[in-house]
This record gives sequence, structure tokens and C-alpha cells, in this order.
Amino acid sequence: MAAVPDHSMTIQHLPARRAWRWCLDGLGLWRCFPLRLFLLCLLPIVLEGALQWIPLAGMLLSKILPPLLGFGVLQGLAWSESSGALRWSSPFRLWRRGRLLPALGLALICGPAVVAVQLVGVAALHGWPAVDAVLLGHAAAHRELMTRAFTCLLILPGIPAAVLLGLAPMYLLSRDASPWQAIRCSVRTVWRWRAAFGLYASVQLVLVGCALVTPFGIVLVLPLLPWMTASSYAAWKDIDAVSLA
Repeated sequence: MAAVPDHSMTIQHLPARRAWRWCLDGLGLWRCFPLRLFLLCLLPIVLEGALQWIPLAGMLLSKILPPLLGFGVLQGLAWSESSGALRWSSPFRLWRRGRLLPALGLALICGPAVVAVQLVGVAALHGWPAVDAVLLGHAAAHRELMTRAFTCLLILPGIPAAVLLGLAPMYLLSRDASPWQAIRCSVRTVWRWRAAFGLYASVQLVLVGCALVTPFGIVLVLPLLPWMTASSYAAWKDIDAVSLA
């Protein structure tokens, strides 16, 4: 397999303020396809909820298959720059490019990894009931846990983990990296330029956290999803351009 460009080695300087550019570029990209990008980013959430109704295997599938659709949306954003259109079929285009199996391998690692990070805090504080509610889907049996504090403790730790792995889909789809190569390159790049990516993750943590503490927190988080997806692509596009400069 050909060597995969490692942006952690080719970029000489990436100031922390670069994160603001990613956030603004993501907002601008979202404004190009406001409703379509929102609905495409909502699709993995709907699929996750539907899969969780399937006994036993549903909870596992709900952590693996939805990320595949998210990978497709990122690829769709990349293609939109040349075509000028974000296609409705973007989440499913992995099938056509012959990258489904590598993308599935990446989802098998990234999805459970983010969930594991999310579970650490709630499991440490609430023990087995938290694991039973989140991982096994028995939330109805533990209604005392369904509070805003529990939701924040569950969701927020997943954001830094998602940022750490956030470049992996583009390494896999745009640079034909293997799943492990994509993860390694993403982690190394984010860690080396941790000031910029730390600020980027902090902005997301503040916005999502503020939404979650309101009475309709989860609903208010949904409009942030297309911006977060577009910002992730903007970050990839920026560091890829800088590495080639």
C-alpha cells in the first residue's frame, strides 16, 4: 500500500486561532446547503434510534452503521466543491467507490471507541445502571438517570474523542489509507497541533453544553450537527492545503 501523507510531519506551523477559521468556514459551507446538510446529518441519528429497537444486536449496530453515513456526508461535501451540489445520495456513495469495507472497518473502531469514552464518566459515577441504560438500551428501567446532568456527562466527553478521530474518514476516503493508518494519522495530526484542535473542541463543548442544559437540550443540539460536520471537513481541507503549500 502506498504511503499516506502524514500532516503531522508536513505542516510546520498551525496557530491555535486557526480553529476560528474552521468554525467560520464550516458555517459558510452549511449556509450553502442549509436544509439538505441538516437532513443528511440527521439521518445517522434517525438510523441509530431505529437500530436500537432491534433486540441484542441493535445496540451494537447502532454504534457502527450510523458513522458510515456520516463518512459519506463528509465525502459528499468534498465532492460538492467540484460539482456545486451536495447530493442526497452522499451518505450511500461509499458503496459506489468500493470503499465500503475499509469504511466499515473504520466505523468498527471509531464508533465503539467514542462510546467507550462516553461511558467512562457515567459508569464511574452511576455504575452498572448507567451501562445498562446506555449500552444495553434499557433506559426505561433507569428513569432516575434521565437528567440533564447525566446527559451532559454522557455526551460531552465524546466530543474530544470525536475530534481526535475526526480526520480519519478523510484520510481513508481521500488518501486511500487503511482504517488503522487513517486513525493513526488523525490522532498524530490532532495531537501535534493540539492548541488549534483543543480550541476547536472547546468551542464545540461550550455550544453543545449550553444547549444540553436547557429544557429541550437534545433538540437544540440537532441544529449544531451540520455545522460540526462542515467544520470537520473545513479543518481537513485547511490542513491538507497547508501541508501542500
